[in-house]
Amino acid sequence: MKALGVVLVSAAVLVGCGGGGSDGPTAREKRAALDNWTQTADAACEKANKAIAKRGWPVNLVDLDRLTVRAVTDVQAASKTIRAQKAPAGSEDKVKPFVQSLEELDGTMKQLSGATEDFKIKRLDRFLPKLGGSLQKVETESKELGLRKCAAHDEHVFIPDAVRAPVFAQQLADLDRKLVKRTKRINAGSASTPQEAAKDLRELSDIADIYARRLDDLKPPYWARKESDDYVVVLRTLGRVLAKGAKSLSSPPITPAEAASYEKQLARAGRAERKGIKKLLKSIGAIPTVPGRGGEEEAPAGDDSQAA
Repeated sequence: MKALGVVLVSAAVLVGCGGGGSDGPTAREKRAALDNWTQTADAACEKANKAIAKRGWPVNLVDLDRLTVRAVTDVQAASKTIRAQKAPAGSEDKVKPFVQSLEELDGTMKQLSGATEDFKIKRLDRFLPKLGGSLQKVETESKELGLRKCAAHDEHVFIPDAVRAPVFAQQLADLDRKLVKRTKRINAGSASTPQEAAKDLRELSDIADIYARRLDDLKPPYWARKESDDYVVVLRTLGRVLAKGAKSLSSPPITPAEAASYEKQLARAGRAERKGIKKLLKSIGAIPTVPGRGGEEEAPAGDDSQAA
């Protein structure tokens, strides 16, 4: 019995000193394994980031499809490299949420590619919040791991807006083209009576109001929001000026002085409209595949191009 007690005590000492086995990696070993894992992940993300940035932003829907296909390949390659790594010993649960966010992003990017390929701008517009959400998850989990190159620069904001820019440019051109056609049908200036002129001004006022309402419903990229909002205000002002002229002509007589004053107001509103649309178009950073103002088609126009 005494001998058995000595053996048991010796075994207990050996286990306590680590000589009888190990419960897992030490804290230092865990840290080293996680550092190696994150370095590989950051390198894969950096490679994808540089390839995507080198190609620049899409300037229209055709360019968007081309760049999206390549960006999807880059993102999938980075994701594959990261997921192919063996989870760092002792930190398996820590890296798992980030890996899962990458898997979700892979699926989201494939959906994006399908939408850009068919020029479905309504579908793209509805899809962009989902893209932003997937990128937000990657960014959140990346920060939790202390990664520096994986979704570390607000990609959940600017990537959806980089897609939104050519989408918005096309939506604006489609809206512009339809309403310009309606404006041309009115043939303003050919009225032979004040009543006919009043009718033309009312119709033009309605078109300006429709333009303002529909533009207000669209979603420009964040860098063009101010110019879009400003143009909505300009259109509403033009609509009010046109409606004022229609009201004045509906209850003649109108004096020459009143007519001259109104012509000045209308000219100012017209100049403001032209200036506003130019500033908006410049701010978007993308162009439509089918231009507005009655332009001819250059490429597929998407699912919003319909006759007025």
